[in-house]
Amino acid sequence: MGGVKVVRRLAVASITIDRPGARNALNLEAMAALDAALAEVAGWDVHAVFIRGTGDRAFVSGGDLKELESVRDEDFALGMARRMRATLDRIPALPMPVVAIVNGHAIGGGAEVAIACDYRLAADDVKIGFTQATLGLMPAWGGIERLVQAIGRGRALHLLTTGRTIDAGEAKAIGLFEEVVPRADFETRVEALAAELAQVPLPALAGIKRAADAALPYARPELAGNATADFARAWAAEAHWEAMDRAQQRRRG
Repeated sequence: MGGVKVVRRLAVASITIDRPGARNALNLEAMAALDAALAEVAGWDVHAVFIRGTGDRAFVSGGDLKELESVRDEDFALGMARRMRATLDRIPALPMPVVAIVNGHAIGGGAEVAIACDYRLAADDVKIGFTQATLGLMPAWGGIERLVQAIGRGRALHLLTTGRTIDAGEAKAIGLFEEVVPRADFETRVEALAAELAQVPLPALAGIKRAADAALPYARPELAGNATADFARAWAAEAHWEAMDRAQQRRRG
């Protein structure tokens, strides 16, 4: 389904970004498929939803710039940002916990997918970075407010404004990852977590999530307008495309 696989195994639904040739980057088709997958599992009586990438190199490496960079139009960027923000806002609306299974690096938009989940289980050799600033952009899918909520304003601004990438140990230390396990034990721990959640009755899981969201809302739709408009202006600005050119030159060099 457009680079996204959805399977149900016992009490857990797994949504896998399946574009290994592009480091699981999201093109427009995969973005739409992720939205459809989240809508589909909303009607399942599963106890949890796991979101991950294929392989062990990348969780999600952001938007697929090979496709997206062909359009420099502000309206295109605004529409894309609105759609992906709405897609990730589906996660806190799901009644069951949604866990980011961070099997590989989560970069740029991939970090936004990870922080949109209710909590994160990561392998100890992965890195995460809200790197949009290094390309003259900003997170536009709800990642800014979610990161501030997760790790505090100062730490969030430090990561967001520098575009710094951090390792799993540091991410856990600041509260960005809830659990980090050795790579050799990663899949075993994923299976164990699925078994743990399967033992908790779904009404209890749903009630816990509702109460947590009431105490501290995890989606801020009232912030969407300004955030997506600011992203679209940054996307169309010459500074963004100059930063993109520099990044491509570094990769080629």
